[in-house]
Amino acid sequence: MDDSTGLLIVVAVVAVLAATLFLFIIPEPSERAVIANERMDVAVLSFDNSSSWPDAQNTLARRIESRLVSADGIDVYSRAQLDALLMEHALGDTGFIEPTTAVEIGSLTGVSKLIAGSVFAVDTAQRETTICTSWQGGDCVADEPAIEYSVRMRAQIEVVDARTGRVERSLDVQASDTTTMRATTTFGGFDSLLADASTSIAEDVVATLTDAYTRELRYGLYASAERKRGGWVGEDESSRFSQSGGVVHLIVHFTRVLRSESFDIVWTAPSGTSVLEEADVVSSGDWRRYLLDVSGLPTGRYRVTGFLGGEEAFSEPFSIVP
Repeated sequence: MDDSTGLLIVVAVVAVLAATLFLFIIPEPSERAVIANERMDVAVLSFDNSSSWPDAQNTLARRIESRLVSADGIDVYSRAQLDALLMEHALGDTGFIEPTTAVEIGSLTGVSKLIAGSVFAVDTAQRETTICTSWQGGDCVADEPAIEYSVRMRAQIEVVDARTGRVERSLDVQASDTTTMRATTTFGGFDSLLADASTSIAEDVVATLTDAYTRELRYGLYASAERKRGGWVGEDESSRFSQSGGVVHLIVHFTRVLRSESFDIVWTAPSGTSVLEEADVVSSGDWRRYLLDVSGLPTGRYRVTGFLGGEEAFSEPFSIVP
C-alpha cells in the first residue's frame, strides 16, 4: 500500500467518524444565558506566597481577577477600591483570613464572596533535548540540540462567604507550562511560563465557581425545528417572522440548572400585553420547544421572556412582519 492509498483510507475513516458524531451531537442554540444562584459580588484578596518565586502570588491573583471580570453572572469589586478601603480600616487581606475579618470586609464592601489564596510552590526546570528543524513526509530528517524549560505552580484557593466568614470551598490547584528552544537561542526567563500557568489555574478556579454558583441555559428563535435524539435542532434562526410563516419556535437547552426548577415563558405583544404564557418544570440536560402561532397576530415588535426559578433569564425581541 503506497502513501496515497494510506492517506485516502485515513481521510475516509475520518469522514465516517465525523458523520457518526454528527448523528449523536445536538448543536447548541446560539444564545447563552447565565443566572447566578445567589448574589455574586466577588472581591479577590491579596494572596500569600510561601514559594521561592517573588511576586508569584500577585500574578495568580491578577489572573483570577481578570478571568472573573469576564465571567457571566459574577460582578467583581474594584481592586483599587478594595486596597484603599482595607488600608483605611487597617484590615490585612494577605492569604487566608479570619472569619471575623471576612465578615467585616463583606460589611464594608457589600460583596458576598471573598477569594483568598496562597501560592505554596513554584518549581522551575530545564533539560537538554532536541528540536526538529526539517520534516519530510511526516518524518523528522534533521534536528539540533535544544533545551526544554518548564514551570509548575501549586496553590490553594478558598472561597469565603463574606456574610458568615465560613469557608465554602477550598481548592488545591496546580498547572504547568513548557517551551522548547534551540540551545543557541537566548531564553527570556520563566516569567512568561509562570503567567501562562497562572492563567490555566485561574480558568480552572473560575470554571469551578461558575459551576457551583450559577445556572446556565442556551436558547434561540427559529422558523422551524425538528427532534433529534431527545433534543431539538432549530432551522432558519431569525428575529423576523412572517405572519404567513405560521409559528415561532423557541428552543431552550437547560445545560446547568437546579433539579425540578420552575421555568416560565411569557410572549409579549408590542402593546406590552401578554399574548401567551407557559409554565414548566425543568432539570439539567432537558430540552424544550415552545411555540407561538403568529398567524393572525398584528405586525410589530414582540418579545419572549424566560424566567428560571422566578428570575429573568433572558428577554429576546423579535418582529412579526407582513
